[in-house]
Amino acid sequence: MKIIKSIEEARKFVYTNDIAVLAYLDLSTELGKLMYSVLKRLESVSRGILAYAVLDVSMTDGERPVITAFIKGRQVFEQSDCFGNFKKDYQALRIGLRETLSSWGINPPF
Repeated sequence: MKIIKSIEEARKFVYTNDIAVLAYLDLSTELGKLMYSVLKRLESVSRGILAYAVLDVSMTDGERPVITAFIKGRQVFEQSDCFGNFKKDYQALRIGLRETLSSWGINPPF
């Protein structure tokens, strides 16, 4: 999984991968670290079909993680916020991504 530091890098990532999952996380927080672990787990079962990256951002109090997915540069999925529980967040993100990609004719391996 790529760690991205700028919006320009994020744009390049989105447009150079057919299917891109981009997360906006503050990796200095517990919630950011939890969601990073969730994404790593999902990446491990994706068999290289989806490209994953994290844009490491500083979030102010109250801001929550945002996970987005793009197909050929077009945003098709967004999940804002999370449960703060690895199992629940993994299931919610897996199901959300699977259903979204399936509706675009893509069968993810999870």
